[in-house]
Amino acid sequence: MSNQSSAPAKLEGNEKIWVEFGPIIALFGAYALNGTLGPMLDNLFGSELFGGEDGRLYTGLAVFIPTFLAAFGYSVYRTRRVAPMLAVTGVIVIGLGILTFVFQDKRFFYVKPTIVYGLIAGGLAGGLLLKQNFLKIMFDGAIEMADGPWRTLTWRFVWFHVAAAAANEVLWRTLITNCEGVPDCVAEPLLFGFTGEAWWLGIKGFGFTLAYFAFIAANAPFLMKHGKFEGQAN
Repeated sequence: MSNQSSAPAKLEGNEKIWVEFGPIIALFGAYALNGTLGPMLDNLFGSELFGGEDGRLYTGLAVFIPTFLAAFGYSVYRTRRVAPMLAVTGVIVIGLGILTFVFQDKRFFYVKPTIVYGLIAGGLAGGLLLKQNFLKIMFDGAIEMADGPWRTLTWRFVWFHVAAAAANEVLWRTLITNCEGVPDCVAEPLLFGFTGEAWWLGIKGFGFTLAYFAFIAANAPFLMKHGKFEGQAN
């Protein structure tokens, strides 16, 4: 009984949703409310960085980073462990967020998904080459499968993340006009009055998430055929 009580807990239900999506919701909320929050942040820090249309992403990041740290801390507190992938992602997110502010160059944040997806793909592929299946470790016993199907599923995850990294590079380089430090440069609205940056942020936040769920759904028949899920009867 004592061993069971000392085992790491798992985030489930609303806890898991808020830890995973809370920072993203905070980013979008601050981005949308920049007209109110931007001037407040400029007054607080004595800057001219956050106000105006071009300051929306900075405002979003100023709210996103502490929210992400709070979610990360809560996850560690509740589960009593640091998930390696979450730790790596956290270092990248915070590091690139800080660089975005230090150099006042939003391109650091635009390439963040490319780096994260690329590292996940490289880590999973490298693990397979070293006879280690990190995807199996990430699932933490939620699915039981033979080694062969695990390898197949892992390679599918590798190529999905490679495609996602490439898609992000194409999207931000196509949609976003970089006006920082360029005289008379205006980020013109695209469809429905939203700028390219807003469209990129929306696609990154919602489009890639939907693509991930579609990828999982497409692999559901494979998982049902080869796997046994946690709590499933024999």
